[in-house]
Order: sequence, then C-alpha cells, then structure tokens
Amino acid sequence: MTLLLLLSMAFAAPFNSGGGKVELPWNDFNTLYQKYVIDQQPKPTAPRDWTLDRAVFTGTVVGEGDDAYAIVKLQLKGEIHKKEGWATVPLLGAATALRSATIGGKDAALYVQSGYYTLITDKPGPFEAQLEFAVKLFSADGETGFTLPLPAAGATVVGLAVQSNDELAFEVPGAQGLDTTSVGNERRLQAYVPSMSSLTVSWSRKVNESAVEEAKREARVYAEARTLVGVSEGVLSCKTDIDYTVLHNKVDKFHVSLPADATVLEVRGAGIRNWTQGKDGGIDVELNYGAEGLYRLGVDYERALQSGADIPLVKLSGVTRETDYVGVDARSAVELIAKGTTGAVPIDVRELPAAITGQTDYPVLLAYRARGGDVKIPLEVKQHPDMDMLVTLVDTASAETLITEDGRRMTRIRYGVRNNRKQFLNVKLPKEAEVWSASVAGRGVKVSRGEGGDVLVPLVRSDASGGALSAFLVELVYVENGGELANGRGNLKVEMPKVDAPSSVLQWTVYLPTTATIVPRTSKGSVRRVDWFSAAPVLPAEAVVTQQARQAVNAEVANQGETGALGQGVEPVEVDLPLTGNAYYFEKMLVLSEDLWVSFDYKHKVKIR
Repeated sequence: MTLLLLLSMAFAAPFNSGGGKVELPWNDFNTLYQKYVIDQQPKPTAPRDWTLDRAVFTGTVVGEGDDAYAIVKLQLKGEIHKKEGWATVPLLGAATALRSATIGGKDAALYVQSGYYTLITDKPGPFEAQLEFAVKLFSADGETGFTLPLPAAGATVVGLAVQSNDELAFEVPGAQGLDTTSVGNERRLQAYVPSMSSLTVSWSRKVNESAVEEAKREARVYAEARTLVGVSEGVLSCKTDIDYTVLHNKVDKFHVSLPADATVLEVRGAGIRNWTQGKDGGIDVELNYGAEGLYRLGVDYERALQSGADIPLVKLSGVTRETDYVGVDARSAVELIAKGTTGAVPIDVRELPAAITGQTDYPVLLAYRARGGDVKIPLEVKQHPDMDMLVTLVDTASAETLITEDGRRMTRIRYGVRNNRKQFLNVKLPKEAEVWSASVAGRGVKVSRGEGGDVLVPLVRSDASGGALSAFLVELVYVENGGELANGRGNLKVEMPKVDAPSSVLQWTVYLPTTATIVPRTSKGSVRRVDWFSAAPVLPAEAVVTQQARQAVNAEVANQGETGALGQGVEPVEVDLPLTGNAYYFEKMLVLSEDLWVSFDYKHKVKIR
C-alpha cells in the first residue's frame, strides 16, 4: 500500500516521462522519505526507566527548643520513559515523616523500598509530584539544623524560613549558591545544591563582625568518604574518594590515616604540590593553593588479603562532621562474610551512592554507612576452586555428503564457531578420509595432522560484540573411498567427523545417485532421519567477518607460510561440492563428543549403457 501511495503521489506531480524517468520535486520526495522511511524506523529505548529533572524543597521551622521540627514541602518534576509496564521511582528517604503525597492533585501510589518512599506507576510521560513531610531538628553548640537524603534530581533548590528575633547565619555544605534575606522576624534561606547523597541545613545566631573575623581564623571542614573495596585472590584493592566542604577559611593541607601495612598507589586531586606517607600509614597532602568550598581528594591503595582481618579504611583528621560509605565487591571466586562490625551499620547495596556502584562491573556484595570514628569491619574470605568452562562452541554444524555409484563419498561440513581461547579445532575424520580443502572465516588455511591422526584446523578468536562472542565459519571438504553400490538391494553406512567442541545442532544431507533410493524404515544410527530440518541452517556468512577475525586469519595463514605448513607459500585450492541426486535428511540436537553415523538399506538399479 505504501508503494502504491508513493507512485500515485509521484505521478500526480509534474514529471517528464522521456527516457522512462519520473521527476519528483525534492521537497515532495523529502516529505515522503521523512514520513515513510525515517518516521517509521523503530526508536531506541531510553537508557533508564525514569529521570528527575528538578527538586524544590520549601521548609518552615515550627515549635521551639527540643520540640522544634521542620515542615518541608517537596516539588519534584520528572518523566517516566518506560513505555510499557510498571516503573518505580525513589522520591524521598523513608527516615522522614511523610504527611501527604500527590501527583496531579491525586494521591500518589507510594511504598517503601531500600529506605526510600518509592512511586509506582504505569503511565509514561512527564509527571509532577508534591510531597509534604516533617523532619526532626538537631541542636548542639548553638547550632540547629536537619539532615535528609536527596533524590537523584538534575537540579536541586532548597528554601527555608525560620522565625527568629536575631540575625541568623545559615550553612549548607556543598551549596554552590546561598542567599539569605529577612522579612520582619522571619529569616529566609535559598540555596542551590549539586548532586549529593544527603543534604544538611544548619543555622546559628549571627555574631558581630569582630566575632566573625575571629571565627574565620579556623576553617570548618565537612567530609563524605566513599570507598570501594575489591576482593580478589590475595589482595584487597581499595579506591576512596573524599569530598571535603571547606567553610570560613581556606585550607591547603589534608591528613588521611591508613593502616601501616597498606600500600598507597596514587593520590588524586587538583593542585597537589606534594604528598608523603609516614611509617604509621598516614598521608599528608599539600596543595599549591588554598581550597575553599568543595574539594575532592582521591586515594588508591591496596593490602594483602588476610582472612578475618579488618578492611583497611581511611580515617579523616580535622573534620567537623564525617559520613562514610563502604562497598565491597568480589573480583574472583571468593565468598565474603562480615561479622562483628563496629562503628558502621550494614545497609542495602542500593543505598550506596552511585559514585561507588557505578565504577565497578563486579557485584557489590556488602555495603556499610558510618559517621566517622573508629570503624572496624572484619572480613572473612573463603576461596573456592574455579571450574572449567566452555571456551569453544559450535552453534550449527551443516553437512552435505555426496555418494557416487562407484561408492566414493565427498563431504562438505560447515561449522558456525564461537571461540574464546582454543587454538585448533580437533576433527577426527572417518577412516582413510582425505582432506581436500579447509577455510576459516572465508580464508583458505592448511590443516595439520595431530596425535592419533586427527586433523587440526587453526582457529581465530571471536570478536566480542555487544558483550557476546561473534561466530565465524569453519569449512572442511574431504573424500572417502568406498565399495561400489550393489545392483538391487544393499546396505550402506555413512559416518560424520567427531570434533572436540559441542554442537547445538547437526543438520546432515546425504545425496544418493538418482538410480538409488533408501528403503523406508531401515535407517539406524546416532543421527535421526527426518523429513525436513526443524529449522533452516543458521551459519555466519563467509564474507561477513569482523575485522579482528579477518586479521587473525591472515596472520595465521602468514605464520603457516613462514613455517612451511603451506608448502612454501602455496595457498590451498577451494573445492566446490557438486550436489545432485536424491536428498535425504538427518538431524541431531546437542552433539557432544560421540560417534556420528547412519546406516540404511537401499535399492539401486544400474543403468544399462
């Protein structure tokens, strides 16, 4: 129908039929192309089910003293990208007391998962959620405030109103912009916050200028440390990123403590002039400038694996408040068990910051959160022996055997091979069979004779495409001598090669002369006779080969030429199989290391010459 519509519109436009051509104005052609080609192409799926574009917190402090708390309204704007099925979106940490939650003026469907109030919906497209909750305030040393986990939004804005007769000084660690205003006895804050795992807002009575200058003499530093511990055979590999938030004054030195037996591999950060490690394991970092605001310091280190010993963790000096996250992954066949943890609480792996889980492809098995201090996480490691895995697989084996009236047999067998590490495909041919030609990925190769007379076909390593190994074609042509077909009724046994790699399916076609037929219900053997194959043979095309496979085949051929295996540079001749006669089909699923053969009775009528 689309073709008819295109033709009808083309003939409706001005055209010149001379020379059998149709002329269509470019604008009309481009419109048709956009509508029927580009617009109908399938659109790729989104890389994730949802996104949060903006989060706006608006809070008001109510009550006084120990009974004070903050009422916070949260406005979230996002979009569900999953077109079909249900999507879940974490909105707010469950440690808060939720008062209401609506979407589009209606109550939102929420439940608690992994420490978050989570939205569940099957409606794709933009959405706007309004949540209202209460959060308890902390108060110490004249400073009041609250801490709450942040949603994973692209932009976060925080607003707060506090009733006070005194001028207040607000602090929001990590904020990139902070504005304060006063209306009557109400002190208002507005801050713009980057993507962080948690938000802390605090305030205290503002002192006079001389007191401010006095306070500025000593910097105030907050820190969040995120550590990924990789457990492999014999070693613990640790990667720690520390986000310092420096207030009141600039800092040009940091001190990080490590166990004395830890080996520091690298210290990362902007403007590092020098760093040294003392005998006690402590690291002193000097900057070539004074850091203020957000500063990120990274430490990569390792320690020999000792089962039952504590995980080596950094300890931060000179910080006012500290939050630590620890994730442990397994990078080999080991079992991890943590018992008797002190100073840290186990959490769900999904509660770890994305900065930890996003930097490893291995499964994160253990997760912890701490507030600084003396943290000990004993780790028991159990080693398990590795098992041999399949390194080479034949997806499909497709074979044709041509039998002539004088009993000679010519067989072409093609294998779709995926190979990770194997150097040769070991092929055990029928007795006294002679190889005529062989090719790998469309390139002729010379085979070798292995122990026991088996044929060794050189293989290449499959290219990894999209996380899976790509297949390439291996083809072998060989001939056998046999007895002349009897005139009348006789019996025939035909064998297939045995290879040292499993095959998902074998599809075998046997061609008898036009003067011969198989007697029904006389077939025997390890390969079953069928009327038709269960599916068409699926083999990689000879010409469609990855660049890596082609280069590997060329290198193998060149290597054979240098060693004399090709007869001083003579390339094998490609042999075509002249398929003709009566075709009979045989098939077997999941072929392992086993003998493959069929036998059957036949009727043969000799032509009189």
